Amino acid sequence: MKISLSKESMERSFLDYLGEIFKHPEISSAVAKEIVITRETVDEAGKKAFEVCYHDKYSDIDICLNVILPRNGSVSPEEYIRRIDRFGVSEDTALGWMPVPENKVYRIIFNNGMRYDLIFDFDYADDADLIWEDKTSPAEDNSCWPQDNINRFWFMELQALGKLYRKDHLISAHLANMNCNDTLVMQMILRDKEYGTSHHRYGYSEELEYVKDLGKMPYRKDDQVYNGIADRIYAAALAYDRLAKNFYPRYRDRSDVFFAIWDWYES
Repeated sequence: MKISLSKESMERSFLDYLGEIFKHPEISSAVAKEIVITRETVDEAGKKAFEVCYHDKYSDIDICLNVILPRNGSVSPEEYIRRIDRFGVSEDTALGWMPVPENKVYRIIFNNGMRYDLIFDFDYADDADLIWEDKTSPAEDNSCWPQDNINRFWFMELQALGKLYRKDHLISAHLANMNCNDTLVMQMILRDKEYGTSHHRYGYSEELEYVKDLGKMPYRKDDQVYNGIADRIYAAALAYDRLAKNFYPRYRDRSDVFFAIWDWYES
């Protein structure tokens, strides 16, 4: 697949997403960098907001959504935020996402490479206009490795990549190491399941899954620090796709989307 993160295409994607957001009648306004956007001013105010949010193709957009909930408490803020699928976020549309509940934030990377921090701010009214439907088919979840782990991993992979291209080697390396460690934890859980115990006096000379792809990263530069970090990001992505299938046999690889975004970062 191919992805375009030119400034023009990013602006178009942002305006399109604002249109989707304002399909929800309970959203009274959205605020990005102190620019207030309403459903009546999406085009004009949205363009202004994008302009001040855009720095480069690695930019994310912080946008605060002002939500009017029924005063009777029929839907709580916590319930509302959990339904991130109402904002177009699913395995079909997004590479990765993660909640930050204490800040009422969802951090999202869509398959088109657009990154958002959706911040939710709540107000209440007796006549709030909210169309609410319960989720009819909850996603399959494996208690040994919850879906949230998968969504968070891919968010952090792209976050590590963006930091790397902005030359923040410290944070990028930290995130890359965390994701490699995630694959090790997955392997330890699978070992426990194989041997029926979590206590192992001795190991079994296991091969580390992510190590299989070290040295194969195609986006090499003269900068050896970059190469070392990028190598771990690349290897973790491929290892994760392989390991996730042990927990979710119907899991679909996400590395193809990840590498498509990387191709554009590299272009």
